Amino acid sequence: MLVWAHGLWGSPNGSKITAIRKSGIKVIAPDFNEMELIDRVELIEETIEAGGFVLAGSSWGGLACALAAQRKPDKVKGLLLLAPALHFPEPPNDNPKNLRAPDDMPVVIIHSITDDIVPISASKDYLKRSKDNVKLIEVEDSHVLENSIELIISEAKKLLNY
Repeated sequence: MLVWAHGLWGSPNGSKITAIRKSGIKVIAPDFNEMELIDRVELIEETIEAGGFVLAGSSWGGLACALAAQRKPDKVKGLLLLAPALHFPEPPNDNPKNLRAPDDMPVVIIHSITDDIVPISASKDYLKRSKDNVKLIEVEDSHVLENSIELIISEAKKLLNY
């Protein structure tokens, strides 16, 4: 099952998650609106307590997923990060340079080379800090990746072993 974390201005019923649901992927999508980053991370951790989940998140939701996976790696079987704001210094990400992918966890990052909200360097730096289990897919799109929906669904299915 996929746990979806929307971005700062997103919703649990946005265009990406709606397309993912229509593809047949089973999704849990909490509402993170008006929540601080730490509260988002803690809600994800509560949601995945049973274990075996793939976390997927966009922008600030990607940061929340990366933090939850780092804190609870035994509960997560994969990460799909979409233009993740991994460079953003907010508790519990006080030092973004310490954020890295858990060892042996498959991580796929999809990030636009022309993203004007979250620089692709945030994803490249995370990739450098992590082991070789992280794959960065660079696309030409906007921050919301509206032209990369099919790629997002394809990568989610691979992580979920569909």
